[in-house]
Parts: sequence; C-alpha cells; structure tokens
Amino acid sequence: MMMLLLTAFTFAACSSDDDDSDNGVLISETELVGTWNMTQITVNGQSVPLNGNSYVTFSSDKTYHIVFMDYDYEGTWKLEGNTITGVTPDPVVETMRITSKSGKSVHIAYSNSDGKKMEIDCTKR
Repeated sequence: MMMLLLTAFTFAACSSDDDDSDNGVLISETELVGTWNMTQITVNGQSVPLNGNSYVTFSSDKTYHIVFMDYDYEGTWKLEGNTITGVTPDPVVETMRITSKSGKSVHIAYSNSDGKKMEIDCTKR
C-alpha cells in the first residue's frame, strides 16, 4: 500500500500544510469523481516524475482506488471543502488537501495516520 512505500519517504511538514484553511481552493464532488493521473511526487524537496501508471479513481459511491507504483488498494472517501479524507481497510486515514487547482490539474498535500507526508501533482483524465 501507499503507506508502506511512503515509509521510505519522510517529509518535514511546513506550518502552512498543517492548517485547515482551504486557501480559497474548493472542489466539488462532481469535479472530484473520476480518475486522476499522478504526474509527480515531491518528498523532502525532491521531485520525482511518475510514468503514468500511478493514479487515483474517486467513485460516486464514495470509494476510491489507488494504483501507486507497485501498490494497489481501495478505501472510502469524504470531501470537505478542499480536503479529501480517505480510510483504507487497514485502517489508515489518508488526508489529501488540494492546495491549488488549475483546470483539470491539482496540487495535493498528502499525509496519513502513519505520519507520512508528500506532495502530489495530479491531472484528471
């Protein structure tokens, strides 16, 4: 699962990533539902482009499916403002806060209940 992969990555959080402000960035459930290609991750200031095989699909039944490198898992999600909260069967709580949005592209500050943090750039298919 993503959290296992993220064990290799640790990210020192910035205070601006820890607040609950939506920074004026909002996304509707209609905009969110669909498949988003993960195009780049950033950990500890190091950006790594992804090859197109990593994506997340948010379904209207409030489930999501993530394929991230060699990991493939599902969970349930809810959206509040610009923050998506996902819960996997483990259970691990994942928080995906959209910090910017332009057209079909978003920048996400990701964290989970295991303490892993990264930034992810995604583009909707």
